Amino acid sequence: MRIMAFCAAAACVLAAAAGVDWRQTTYDYGAFTEDGGSVSCEFLFVNNGPEPVSIVAARASCGCTTPSFTKTPVAVGDTGRVEVRYNPVGRPGRFSKTVTVSLSDAAKQTLTVKGVVIGAQNTLKSRYPVDAGPLKLRGVSMLMGTVRNPGAKSATFEVYNATTSPITPSWSGLPKYMKVKAMPETIPPGEQGVYSFVLTAGPDVPYGFLCDSLRLEIPGGEPVKVEYTAIVEEDFRRLTPGQRQKAPKVSVGVRTVDFGRFDPSAGPVEREFEVANLGKSDLLVRRVYTLDPSLTIVSAPSKVKKGKRATVRVRLDPSKVEGKLLNGRIQLIVNDPDEPMTTLRAVGEPM
Repeated sequence: MRIMAFCAAAACVLAAAAGVDWRQTTYDYGAFTEDGGSVSCEFLFVNNGPEPVSIVAARASCGCTTPSFTKTPVAVGDTGRVEVRYNPVGRPGRFSKTVTVSLSDAAKQTLTVKGVVIGAQNTLKSRYPVDAGPLKLRGVSMLMGTVRNPGAKSATFEVYNATTSPITPSWSGLPKYMKVKAMPETIPPGEQGVYSFVLTAGPDVPYGFLCDSLRLEIPGGEPVKVEYTAIVEEDFRRLTPGQRQKAPKVSVGVRTVDFGRFDPSAGPVEREFEVANLGKSDLLVRRVYTLDPSLTIVSAPSKVKKGKRATVRVRLDPSKVEGKLLNGRIQLIVNDPDEPMTTLRAVGEPM
């Protein structure tokens, strides 16, 4: 008897629900500007049931969406309405919100509003401060962090289409070790595009500090230079204890390369320092470099055999020394798992 009663009740609910015919349950506002303020639409239903029906409640999925509805009972054959207002302020991009309508006959209906908000200048300035013609950018640089070699590291770059037309940007100047995937490739009006970059460290990637640039090509606008930085380190985590015992061991004779007093108007000055291998296998010199514009690495060994020494030559261009004193840094990167990077100071004083 209980099962029969339940089935009968369910049948009544379905019959009552079937008596309410919604003309539409989804409304697309399309693309509109945030500056224009709130937008609204109206959902209508016809009561084709056997008795009047009332809207008990209408609950929105978030505070940016406000519903209002017919307060009086809707007679048989009459029309009820639910108005849905969406506030776009501070909400650029695509949206999809719902309103759940509860009726007096226990039926519920989900209404959906959607669209794309083209952000106002003030909103876009805070989220995408870089102006690149039809696109707004989150920035013009990517920090990849530390990348182990071999290994890979990813980073994302975000843009926003501030126009009313689709845009399909592209990238140029990618090195072999860098790949990019667009999501989506064509950015609809008022929407965000995200580019996922993956840097795969291998033989073509220099060790230590890596700084380079790419070009974001924008249809209808000037290309944008985007810099990326990473720190590439050798991965020693898989070495066994036996391999570590047989590893090379670096030794640098001095930690300061002293150019003494030099004439700023004179020609280049060169100094050298020694690199020794005190370990049990070949010392591979991964990279010797400096970021100081007045310094140049003239020559450096690629390998130092066990028990041997080699020389690194450094050249100073006095005319490019910035400031009153030379205070540069030289980085020596090798395959010594205990000391993969050695930093040397380059010092000197103009006459």
